[in-house]
Amino acid sequence: MEETDAMVNCNRAISVNPFNVLEYRKRGTLNADIGKYKEAIEDYSKAIEIYASDVGLFFSRGTVKVNLGDIQGAKEDFKTATILNLSGSVNTFV
Repeated sequence: MEETDAMVNCNRAISVNPFNVLEYRKRGTLNADIGKYKEAIEDYSKAIEIYASDVGLFFSRGTVKVNLGDIQGAKEDFKTATILNLSGSVNTFV
């Protein structure tokens, strides 16, 4: 499958700045949209490693885990997202 312009741009941005949370999020979403769930989880996990207070990252990774059948992993991510949300970390990294 040929890479889309959006994927190429994400890859380029990450190569320039490997701490770019927004680009890992975008690439994770792009990967999830085309069914590359393992790659999406890797991207969301890297973004979480950089910025662990983002509710949306945990929710997105949990959703992908559901698609892979990792229900326990999804529950853990949804629980973390809920805890972050209740603690006031409702703003996602932008």
